[in-house]
Amino acid sequence: MGSEEKIKSTRRFDVCPVTETSAGIPLKDVYGPQDLEGIDYKDDVADPGEYPFTRGIWSNMYRGKLWTRRVFTGLGSTADTNERYKYLLGKGASGLYCFGDTITHQGIDPDHPLAEGYAGVSGVSIVCLQDMYHLFDGISLEDVSVSFNNPSMAATVVYAAFVAYAEEMGYDLSKISGSILNEPIHLVYSMFETNAKPLELAAKLATDVIEYSIKNTPRWHPIAPNAYDMHEKGANAIQEMAFTIAIMEEYIQRMIKRGYNIDAFAPRVSVFGCACDIDFFEEICKFRAARKVWAKLMKEKYGAKKAASCRLYLSVHTSGNSLTVQQPVNNVARVTLESLACVLGGLQSFDPAGYDEGYYILTEHSALTSLNIHNILAYESRVASVADPLAGSYFIESLTEKMEQEMFKIINKIDDMGGAIKATESGWIGSEMDHELIKEQKEIEEKKRIIVGMNEFTVSKEEEVPIEVGRDRPLEEQMATSKKREDEISKLRETRDKKAVKNALEDLRGQAAKGEDHNLIPAMMESLRAKATLGEILGVIREANDASYDPYEVIQYSL
Repeated sequence: MGSEEKIKSTRRFDVCPVTETSAGIPLKDVYGPQDLEGIDYKDDVADPGEYPFTRGIWSNMYRGKLWTRRVFTGLGSTADTNERYKYLLGKGASGLYCFGDTITHQGIDPDHPLAEGYAGVSGVSIVCLQDMYHLFDGISLEDVSVSFNNPSMAATVVYAAFVAYAEEMGYDLSKISGSILNEPIHLVYSMFETNAKPLELAAKLATDVIEYSIKNTPRWHPIAPNAYDMHEKGANAIQEMAFTIAIMEEYIQRMIKRGYNIDAFAPRVSVFGCACDIDFFEEICKFRAARKVWAKLMKEKYGAKKAASCRLYLSVHTSGNSLTVQQPVNNVARVTLESLACVLGGLQSFDPAGYDEGYYILTEHSALTSLNIHNILAYESRVASVADPLAGSYFIESLTEKMEQEMFKIINKIDDMGGAIKATESGWIGSEMDHELIKEQKEIEEKKRIIVGMNEFTVSKEEEVPIEVGRDRPLEEQMATSKKREDEISKLRETRDKKAVKNALEDLRGQAAKGEDHNLIPAMMESLRAKATLGEILGVIREANDASYDPYEVIQYSL
């Protein structure tokens, strides 16, 4: 017995050592009526569907309409993604999610010298109008909403291609629904930052999409700022929403400068793409607080008169950052908890992460599991039967109020700096996120934050519950897809009417030189119809605004 290894006691885990939320809000042992002092039900909480929409934006919430059930999708060629779309629609999906590959996000074409081996590998490759025909072949755009994840200057071109395709197919644009992230400011802190600069130009193009959409695609949400990326880069729950709301104020002010009344566009720019992490109650309260903050800003600061202008729609991808490579089966539990928080937080749309996201983009098996998390919550659990069932909880209402106050502190600080662009360019927002990222990592290393299977309750690889992880297709096959995309774009350049392309691009160049208020979406659509590519369209716009044709300064305009 003496020589055998003794089993370590887990008694130290018999109590909960957590005394604050992930964002650092202190937690009491118990909450009671005294914690609701100063909170007025009518002004601060209200019924679901009533200002300030703390309890949700509709009176009966999911009894009237379930959340949109999406699954993260974007793989290989547009034909590959189309096949996955049809599979998911057949299994109960009610919306489509389109994640562009690295090349698309960076605003360059698959035959760019730096793109070799990347096209279609980490998402779907979309660079020309013809790609939309393959992406949505056999799918009616009037019967399903589409969410594009293209948070860069490339988003403007993707939107233009989508609308051009819808027009050519004869769709009624007033019936097309969905959203596009279309927000480049936050990309300064990501691997796609090159395609977010010049920042003023990137913000101008995003505003063009907003302006064109409110006139031509009235059911479309033309900008859905990507709070998710900021969260994954370190922003805590409070910062995530505060930074994002401050960023959205940039576009609100740009639209007002273009002569639009707040109520003319606010109802269509009120969708946020967020994260939902594992701190269950904090995430629920984050969503409730963000709705309050948005509603108050729209009404009190910008003078919105319509209720629709004050409703904040929230769309979530559960946190990939919370998932582990170790014991991936545990990720099913994490994703389910985060998805439940989405429902109890009153979201309009969310896509559960895949249990294998620590390895790669969702496989068909993990995508089906994620979709069925939707279905189990919606149809088995009955958690959607009552609007905001947690309302009135001493803890929930107190935490919501505290998070609202902290969000306003950050928003006001950014306003004092001159707005989100200045706060971004100064490096302040980045340093705040870095601080939180370091803090979280230190907590994990010191085991103040327990991650099951990673820093505690670990097992050997052999002891792990077996679960399929990896890639749908071998890496060699994906590399072949990338080469095929490169060849397809090269062939497009060779076979198209070069004069028509050049004329369209030169017209776009001339229009791009007309300044901030001149909308470029119609000229982009004409260039796409002439078979111009994503890289060419952005290139001439960049040149017209005194920037390099190629964001990486490797190639030159050659038509």
